[in-house]
Amino acid sequence: MFVLVILLYIILATGLNQFYKLTMRTMRNASAQTVGLQLVAGLSCLIFMPFFEFRFPSNPLAYLFLGLSCIFYAINNFMIANVRKNLEASVVGILEQSYTVLMTLAGFVLFGEQVTLFKIIGILMIVGGNVLVFWQQKKMKEMKYVWIGLLAYACNVAAGLIDVGYSGDFNLPFYATFLYIIPALFIFIGSRIRIVDIIKEYKQANKRDYFITGFAGGYTILCY
Repeated sequence: MFVLVILLYIILATGLNQFYKLTMRTMRNASAQTVGLQLVAGLSCLIFMPFFEFRFPSNPLAYLFLGLSCIFYAINNFMIANVRKNLEASVVGILEQSYTVLMTLAGFVLFGEQVTLFKIIGILMIVGGNVLVFWQQKKMKEMKYVWIGLLAYACNVAAGLIDVGYSGDFNLPFYATFLYIIPALFIFIGSRIRIVDIIKEYKQANKRDYFITGFAGGYTILCY
């Protein structure tokens, strides 16, 4: 079962990168587009609620840390929308692996996980890929989005480290929904966008690409 979930995660993450890029081609308002896609992603997770134990934590700290992680997710989601629009999907896929490196290092330092040769080789390969991205990118505009992408995934790591200890206390699909809906509300309020802006972004997008992106985003985080 674990291997099946890993394979499903890889397929969904790959599809997310490709269809997100297609969806971003029609984007005019990054904030409105991000909020709309996050609503689709979050609500799609609710379909799986009946298949998981329905529970909520009694510890108020769990809700505090959930809110804090959502702030970092909101920052990540807002920045990554612009990164995906301005960089090739293959480059975004390489940058995305910086999340894996940082989380693995955090596992070594914070959680005392075992350091193995397999993990070290994996980290070196990912770092090597990111070095090639920096070496090949020549235009200052593109380099700006490379740096923004790395910062976005650093925020994603911060969010992941915060919520990793409490996600098991919630109904998992409901928790995944919160990780999309609450950041979407932060962006909606912080960017002062209107509902009509979200609808406009939806209407001008390719509907197939739009919904595949939303569903893939929701199910990717659920598998993760």
